[in-house]
Amino acid sequence: MRNFATLLLLSVVLAIAAQSDLRHHRIPNKLSLLGLIAGLGLQTLAGGPHGLVAGLCGAGVGLACFAPFYLLRGMGAGDVKLLAAVGAFLGPRGALIAALLSLLAGGLGAIIYVVWRAGRASISAFVREGVAAAAVSAWIAARRARRSRLPFALPIAVGGIAAYWQAEITAFVGW
Repeated sequence: MRNFATLLLLSVVLAIAAQSDLRHHRIPNKLSLLGLIAGLGLQTLAGGPHGLVAGLCGAGVGLACFAPFYLLRGMGAGDVKLLAAVGAFLGPRGALIAALLSLLAGGLGAIIYVVWRAGRASISAFVREGVAAAAVSAWIAARRARRSRLPFALPIAVGGIAAYWQAEITAFVGW
């Protein structure tokens, strides 16, 4: 295992971020900054100056991956900064993989959320008023759910931890 401290600190930062985002729809700047500093510190301890450069490049890749979504108003700045902190822990390749896996987890989560909201509304309307009302209720609920801003720290947490383990498994297998 590459570094248990990396897994532990990354998990703590992501768990706090996800909890804050789910409860308050905000990721504290202090948390992202502490995550960035911790990631850079661990990279420096593990690899010296090369580790620091890898951490900085990882933070830059994380920032660059999600910045377009922020500029297009599809994502909050906290999400972008959180992925930069994840990149500091994982390096540039890990940041890219974390971004891709986070987008995959977020997309899957959004689909599940919309289907869940539509299904819930549909069942309730079906019980009260029948099939026609169920279809209309499902459509309305799905449209409302699509407009909701979903907290994205949880998909970033899933993507970040999955990217960490992908790197561990790849290193273990020797690919």
